[in-house]
Amino acid sequence: MAQKDYVGRGRSSTTQRKKNNSRRKNSKANTGISKVIVVIAAAALVLFIGVLALLAHHKKQAEKEAAPHKTTTNGLPPKPEERWKYIKELENRQITVPSPVEPSAGGEVKSPTQLTDEQRQLLAQMAEDMRQQPTQLSEVPWNQQTPEQQQQTIRQQQQNAALQRKYQQQEQQFISQQQQLNQSRPAQPANKELQEQNRQIQLQHERQQKAYADQQKKLDLERQQQAYREQQKQRQQLERQIQQQQHSAPITAAKPSTSQPEKVAPATPASPPAATETASKHWLIQCGSFKGAAQAESTRAKLAFEGFESRVTTGGGWNRVVIGPYTQRSKIDSVIKQLKNSGHTNCITLSVGG
Repeated sequence: MAQKDYVGRGRSSTTQRKKNNSRRKNSKANTGISKVIVVIAAAALVLFIGVLALLAHHKKQAEKEAAPHKTTTNGLPPKPEERWKYIKELENRQITVPSPVEPSAGGEVKSPTQLTDEQRQLLAQMAEDMRQQPTQLSEVPWNQQTPEQQQQTIRQQQQNAALQRKYQQQEQQFISQQQQLNQSRPAQPANKELQEQNRQIQLQHERQQKAYADQQKKLDLERQQQAYREQQKQRQQLERQIQQQQHSAPITAAKPSTSQPEKVAPATPASPPAATETASKHWLIQCGSFKGAAQAESTRAKLAFEGFESRVTTGGGWNRVVIGPYTQRSKIDSVIKQLKNSGHTNCITLSVGG
């Protein structure tokens, strides 16, 4: 007779029940975890969509704000909100004009931002020129002036005064133009057009100064040439007088011998030679002796520019620069003194004749 194993069946049923319970617990845990993941994924998706929508909205607003700035490509200002708004702004606008500066004060400007560096430098130079006193040119000394020479010197002085007045008027005109430019544009910075205008004014001022200096040089050169011609005339007259004295001395010495041949005293022959000696004796001033002719000519030119008429004599391979001749010792001393005052200390006196 077959026997049933009730104990084994009971054990197997209990183990089956345990297995079924564990499977149910695992399935419940799995479903719980999957639901949490789904909820988190849905929340992340919703958040991502919201961020995208927010960014798109802000981008549209930025484009709307940037749209009116892009339309002003032609350089014109934006249209006013009111129709006649600019008229009200022009009526209520306050313009600050700087107080004008007198030309005698040097042309300084109170606000340094109104002028460029070139304008400040030019104004400072003009103020310094105006402060300087006019230079008095020293006249070339000569012994005596004829009425024609006096008239010529007066004419030259009048020309110098006229040139100086013209130069001062041009400076005042330049200062007034500069002040007008500063008053017309008080608050605007210096642009290229203003700089070009100032540069042209500065060039014109420099040209006028150069023309004035050239005119002064021409007048000085004419004056020196005139003095040279006058001294040459005086030298020629002096040479003629010396020649006349030399020719007349033998005649005066011969007359007493022809008129009274018998009454010849031993002391009378000594007087005519003394007279001829004083008449024929003259002096020269030598201011240099050179081997080269160029050095002698340059020394002669320097003396001519200082008002001393000289000439170059050659002899024995030497070129000597001499002044004269002179017949009076006092004249020689005065000329030597003038030469020393002019810086020519190496001039010596030479006795010629007698």
